[in-house]
Amino acid sequence: MHSMLFAADLNTTIIHGNSKLYHSLLQTLEKSPEADDESSLQKTLLIKLIQISDNNITKKQEKITIPTDQKSYRELFSRYILDAAEKAAAKKILETNSKKAEITAQQIRESNSTTLTMQLFYTLYDREKEEAQKKLTSLESELNHIAGTLTDSLARLSFDDNKIQKSKETLSREITYLGEQIKKLHIKEERYLLLNQKEQVEAIEKKIRILKHEHYMLHKRELALNFLEFSHSLQEKDKKAFTYHRSILQAVKAHLDASEDLQEDINRLLNQMETTYLGTIETIKGKSVQEFKTEIKKLWEVANKPFFHINKTPISIIKLLFALLIFSAGMLLSSLYRRNIKKLLKRNRSLTDSTRTLIANMGYYLIFVITFFVVLNALGIDLSSLALVAGALSVGIGFGLQNIISNFVSGIILMVERSIKIGDYVQLDEKLRGHVVDIKMRSITVNTNANIDVIVPNQDLIQNRVVNWTMNDKIRRFEIPFDVAYGTDPKKVIDVVEKAVRQSNFKDIYISEEEYTQVIMTEMGSSSVNFELFVWLQGKSILYTRRTTSRFLILIYNALYENNIEIPFPQQDLHIRSVDAEFPVVIRNSEQTAGSIDIHSSK
Repeated sequence: MHSMLFAADLNTTIIHGNSKLYHSLLQTLEKSPEADDESSLQKTLLIKLIQISDNNITKKQEKITIPTDQKSYRELFSRYILDAAEKAAAKKILETNSKKAEITAQQIRESNSTTLTMQLFYTLYDREKEEAQKKLTSLESELNHIAGTLTDSLARLSFDDNKIQKSKETLSREITYLGEQIKKLHIKEERYLLLNQKEQVEAIEKKIRILKHEHYMLHKRELALNFLEFSHSLQEKDKKAFTYHRSILQAVKAHLDASEDLQEDINRLLNQMETTYLGTIETIKGKSVQEFKTEIKKLWEVANKPFFHINKTPISIIKLLFALLIFSAGMLLSSLYRRNIKKLLKRNRSLTDSTRTLIANMGYYLIFVITFFVVLNALGIDLSSLALVAGALSVGIGFGLQNIISNFVSGIILMVERSIKIGDYVQLDEKLRGHVVDIKMRSITVNTNANIDVIVPNQDLIQNRVVNWTMNDKIRRFEIPFDVAYGTDPKKVIDVVEKAVRQSNFKDIYISEEEYTQVIMTEMGSSSVNFELFVWLQGKSILYTRRTTSRFLILIYNALYENNIEIPFPQQDLHIRSVDAEFPVVIRNSEQTAGSIDIHSSK
C-alpha cells in the first residue's frame, strides 16, 4: 500500500483498480494523522473513483418501437436528435479527458516526488474517458438503429399535411411571442442594472433562462415538423425533399447551437432516407442542384449586402456592378456616336471640320452627362444630398485645395477626352518629350528617351499647349535642311536627293496621295543656296528625331558628293584697293617667314 501511495511512474494497480482498492486507499488516508489540502484532494478523488466503479453510467438502450402514426414517427426523430446531441457531448468529453490524461501522464513521468494526487487524477481522467467511449459506442449503435427504423417505417405511414401546416403556424406564433418577451426582459434587466437593483436583476435573469429553454424546445418541435414535411415529400418522390433537407440543417445550426458532429449525424440520416426512396443517382443530382442554388443564394445575399455608404445611402456590390454596366454602356455609346457621326458628317461638304468636331463632341459629352446621372440614380444617391456635398467641398476648395481639385478634375477630363493616352509620345516643351507611361487622377508620368520619369500635373496639360506626336497615328513629316554652292543647277540637286531617298530602301518612309517625299529650294543665302528635304516617316523612328535626321543627312551628303555637287563652307575674300607705299616691304618680309600672299594694289 505504501508503494502505491509513493510512486514516480504510472501505477497500473491504481489505474486498473476496483472499488475495493479505492476504499482501502481512502481508509489509509483517513488513518493518517496529517490532514492538509493535499490529502483532502486525494480523498475527494478517491470518492469519485469509488462512485464511478460502483455505478455503471453507460446509457442503457431503451427499446425502440416501430412508429405507427405521425406522432410516434415525430417522437422517434426527436429521440434521434437527443441521442445525436448526447453523442456530440460524449465525444467532446472523450477528447477533453484524453488530453488531460496525456498531460497528467507526462507530469507523472517528469516528477521525482510524491505523485499520488497525480496518479489519482490520471486514473479519474482515464476512467471518465473509458465511460465516455462506452457511451459513444452505445449511442452510435442506437442512432443507427433509429435511422434504420425511421427509413423502413416511412413507407407504411400516412401524413396529414394540413395538420402539419397548422401546427407550424401555431409554433411560429409562439416562437415569435417568446422572442419578443425575451427582448422586453433584457430591456428591463438593463434598467435594473443601471439602478444597481441586484435582486430584480437576478429574478429577471431567471425568467430569461426559463423562456430561453421554452424557446429552444419550441424550435425542436418545429424541427420535427420540418422532418415530417421532408418525409412526406420522400413518400411522394418529390424533389422538394432536398429543399427541406437544407432548411432542416439550417434550423439545426441556427436554433439548436449544434456542433458539427450533431449536424453531421442529422445530415447522414437525411442522406440515407433520400438514397433509399429517391435512389443514389437522383440524390446526387438533387443535392448538386440544391447546393448550386444554395451557393447562388449566398452569393446573391453577399452581393446585396451594403458594401459602404454614401451620405447614408447603402451601396452594394450589385448596385456597383449595375452602375458599372450602365457607365460602360454609356461610354461605349458615346464613343460609337462620336466615331460614326464624324463619318456621316463628312458626306455633307457644306460643314467645316471644326463644325463637325463640335457636333461630335457636344453629343459625346451630352451622352456622358446623361450616363453620369443615370449611374447616380442606379446607385440610389439623392441628387439633393450630392448638391450639399458639393457645397461643402467648395468651401474646402476656397481654403487651399484649388490645385488639388484642379488636377483632379483635369485628370477626369484627360481620361474622358482621351486626348492623351498611355503610350502616346508627347512634347511639353523644347527639352521635355517622351512616352506617357501612366495617367493618374492628379498627374501623368512621362518617360523620356533617356529613360527619365517626369511627373507632370494634369493641370499643366489642360492649361498649356501639348504636342501629341502619336495621338491619331505614328506618321510625321521631317524637314531636313541642306545647302549647296552657288552655280549648282537647282533641278539637278532636287533630282539627285529625291532619287537617293527613293533608292535608300528605308522601310519607315511613308508615301500616299497627300504625303510624299519632296525637295524644295528655300533660300539664296549669303554663301549658299538653301534646300529642304520633306520626307514622311512612320513607326518608331519618328520618336528619335536626332538619329533619324542624322540618317538622312548622311544620305544627302553621300548623294551630293557622288554627283560632284559642291557643299559650301564659310569663307571670305579680301579685296585691297589701296595701300601705303611702305606696305609692300612689310609684305615681302612676311613672305619669307609665312609664305606668299598676292596683293593687288591700285597704285
